[in-house]
Amino acid sequence: MPESERTVSEIAIDAVREWVAEAGILAMSYFNNVQAQRKADLSLVTQADLEIEHMLRERITARYPDHGIIGEEHGSGDTDREYVWCLDPIDGTGAFVAGLPTWCVSVGLLRHGQPYLGVILLPILGDCYWADATGPAFRNELPITVSQVTSIDPNDWMSVSSYVHHQFRLCFPGKTRVLSSVAADCCYVARGSSVGALIGRANLWDLAAGFAILRAAGAVVTGLSGAPVDVPALLVQQRLPEPIVMAPPQLIDKLLECIAYV
Repeated sequence: MPESERTVSEIAIDAVREWVAEAGILAMSYFNNVQAQRKADLSLVTQADLEIEHMLRERITARYPDHGIIGEEHGSGDTDREYVWCLDPIDGTGAFVAGLPTWCVSVGLLRHGQPYLGVILLPILGDCYWADATGPAFRNELPITVSQVTSIDPNDWMSVSSYVHHQFRLCFPGKTRVLSSVAADCCYVARGSSVGALIGRANLWDLAAGFAILRAAGAVVTGLSGAPVDVPALLVQQRLPEPIVMAPPQLIDKLLECIAYV
């Protein structure tokens, strides 16, 4: 079977990458030329968000009509299906509107409620992170894994939310950086660039693709309390019940020890 037709079960990862690339082109046509509006929850939305999610839904429904879909902008349907797609057309809309480069197009797939496949594109940087159920995680065509370091020095960094100073007290010995995108946070942990990330109570569409990529790259994800993350429950409640931490296995306990509520 040629590489262009490589599949996971019935899911063609290369087709998903093509959809996400198409979404990236559409997003770039709006970048630095868009007005944002406030949704009911005061988060930002743009015409780019709406058009990209609509396009992705069309592609998925045409190829996989029996699958469920959850999207940030157009709601959810058929979430009891074996396969459920989780769409964040622009993860990091605030960064997108501000002209910053770390926003993403994020498409994840759950199977029986568990992360199965993920594709995350950072169009400004030309980086596509992806993983399916059978192989390693990739940045473009290069396999990636989490950091192998066993201790944290002052030059290591972790990503945090832009509200971290309101909610948490950190004694992290390295640096903190705000990427303004949960999907980007996942990617930089997966590639071994950052040693971890502290994520607030994000939504399933923010996380599904990243969870698949993190799993394939060897990361651990846990609640700040130390409790495991119940991904199937997010199909119902959609929002995390508590903040989470993601890191290489050998560093997860160290990071948890560095973080406390204000």
